[in-house]
Amino acid sequence: MTRLSAFLAATALVAMASPAAAAVNVTLSNQGQPFALPDGQELIATFDDANNPTQVFVDGVTLTLIGATVGVNEGGSGYSGTLPNDDTHYLTVPGGATATFESLRLMSSFSLFMGSPDTYNQIEFFGDNGYHEVLSGADMFLGDTNQDWGWGKRVNFDFGGYNVNKIVLSSSGNSFEVDTAAGAFAAGVPEPATWALMIGGFMATGVMLRRRRANLSLA
Repeated sequence: MTRLSAFLAATALVAMASPAAAAVNVTLSNQGQPFALPDGQELIATFDDANNPTQVFVDGVTLTLIGATVGVNEGGSGYSGTLPNDDTHYLTVPGGATATFESLRLMSSFSLFMGSPDTYNQIEFFGDNGYHEVLSGADMFLGDTNQDWGWGKRVNFDFGGYNVNKIVLSSSGNSFEVDTAAGAFAAGVPEPATWALMIGGFMATGVMLRRRRANLSLA
């Protein structure tokens, strides 16, 4: 077996073991409890410090805000809805703005406490194996887009066996309001492409060792 064929075989094995494509599984929980996190998730950001709006609590995670704000006109008419039972600052993503989480570690699930469901809100996920999903407000709130300022629940996203490392919140209108971002992180597991390279390298090394033994026996 040549090195190339060994690598292709390893790649095929990894591809067969990769999870099948699946839509994001969305569940709603913890009505009116912005700080109650799902089992297995850790707190990423609370948005409490208006002077440091991109503050995060997990190493290797960054938050980039373009037009999104923390502690600005919260609950103001025509700009930002309220989050029930949440007397702290929260993240507001108005029309045309974005908030982007990026992580060096992959996440198997993610959640946000959200309020005031709007059809024009959007969340986008990027991850391993080219994973990419886009959910509208109707998708996130399971069809409940009544724009009720008293609505406030934790929205949980599970990626069906995939993992993500980039999450983008955006909106085409005013506004998208969220608090207490949380996620479940993979424990340093290599991505499938990395596994393919590793397995291919091991197989190629084995071929080379067998050839070396054969040459020594002939000498």
